[in-house]
Amino acid sequence: MSIKILKPGICSTIQDLGRTGYRSIGVGPGGAMDFFAATTANYLAGNDEHQPVIEMHFPAASSCFTTPALICIAGANFDAHINEVPIEMYQPVFVEKNAVLSFKKNISGARVYLGVYKGMEAEKWLGSYSTHLKIAAGGFKGRLLQKDDIIAINAESHLLNRKKIRISPAVLKTLYNHQSPLRCIAGPQCFLLNAESQKNILQTAFTISNQSDRMGYRLSGNNCYLQTPVELISSPVTFGTVQLLPNGQLIILMADHQTTGGYPNIATIIAADLPRLAQLPVNSQLHFELVSLQHAEEMLLSTHQLLAEIKTGCENFYANH
Repeated sequence: MSIKILKPGICSTIQDLGRTGYRSIGVGPGGAMDFFAATTANYLAGNDEHQPVIEMHFPAASSCFTTPALICIAGANFDAHINEVPIEMYQPVFVEKNAVLSFKKNISGARVYLGVYKGMEAEKWLGSYSTHLKIAAGGFKGRLLQKDDIIAINAESHLLNRKKIRISPAVLKTLYNHQSPLRCIAGPQCFLLNAESQKNILQTAFTISNQSDRMGYRLSGNNCYLQTPVELISSPVTFGTVQLLPNGQLIILMADHQTTGGYPNIATIIAADLPRLAQLPVNSQLHFELVSLQHAEEMLLSTHQLLAEIKTGCENFYANH
């Protein structure tokens, strides 16, 4: 029982929610860029949140299932097809033996996730299945998926009745509202910016450049400047940290970020907005909005509450089907 990769696509890897507890030795958490999509792909496929998923960018991988399987596609809309027939996202889909999953076009978003009922076999490193490309550990041999790779799955012939469970499009539209600014809290070095730069960051648009990847989004826009040059001691950074580069441009650290950095830490994107950030493709424009730490905590609690409701609904669904 397996998934065979027919075409690898661009940067297809096995991920989970990341590894924790190792930043002190220089190992970042990594994990899925969009934790909401990865988690819901698992819930809707009948799994818990800890099962590995396949994260894909466009052009996305095409693959063949050597056994009947129940799957769920979540995240970016890459026009998913099974045997050339379009399938719905954010709901469980049964695929027959020798079915081919493919993605035809990039309609919206930047990353799509494949969850499989009962999960898939992957290599665990430091407590996580996430692929760490620099160390070549975790996931599938610690590397990008390639043509003819065989990923063992634990799928069973699990036929659902005609009733379906899915996430409301209204919920997804609210969560991934790309017209809204990215909310952030002030960073420890934000006060080092001159007055004009502080104004520009909150009042002008920035564009995600093509020099962006899972480590960071480099932004292009109005240059930002410090009041006076300063040398800083390296300090901890995280997913969503906004740093000021020596050339005056900004970079947002993403899932594969380093654990410390010496560039000025201007702001941090709130955790509740990281899924939306992760689904912004290259050349997208974004704005920043400064919010309080209390607001950031409330929004994260709201996101976790939504995930808890989805989990409960999926558990009840599978218990009765």
